[in-house]
Amino acid sequence: MLLILVRRISSIIILIFFITGCSISREDKVDKLLEKTQPKTFELLYQEEVEKGMVVLYKDESGFRHAFFSNKAEYWNTSGNAELNPKVGFTWGMTNDPNIPILTFAGLITVDEIQNVMVRQNTLNQQAKIISTEQGRYWFTYFDYLEEASGQPDPLKIEALLDDGEIVWKDGIYDGKL
Repeated sequence: MLLILVRRISSIIILIFFITGCSISREDKVDKLLEKTQPKTFELLYQEEVEKGMVVLYKDESGFRHAFFSNKAEYWNTSGNAELNPKVGFTWGMTNDPNIPILTFAGLITVDEIQNVMVRQNTLNQQAKIISTEQGRYWFTYFDYLEEASGQPDPLKIEALLDDGEIVWKDGIYDGKL
């Protein structure tokens, strides 16, 4: 009986150690990102914990960028760069890495009239979250996967909209249908 009690207590202690010891703090995640980027020019603009990890918006010497940290893989996926001063008032970038089962989109908004951003696939539509900071306005969203187009053009569409729903900026493959 005593042996069973000792085993259970030992199991509980090991479980607690495993749960608390394996979780990575927000600061540790950002430190891992700095190891992967140019830390001398890295400026953190925004960070948010999401269901499966963390989204970070930042700028560095190459421009605006974003990254996604996968809690499962304990791995950062960083985007390419986007312009910091877009002539059209809107930029976007994406991450898509087979090691991380999340596809992220993010960008910069410099036109005040843009109030909504939609990322559309064949059957999935996602409204982006828009963030206002002291450094500017940014947006991001994510999908669990990119839909396959099966012999058709890429289904991906990104749209910037006014309050009334009018599309003022778009990118992607359009076949005449919005």
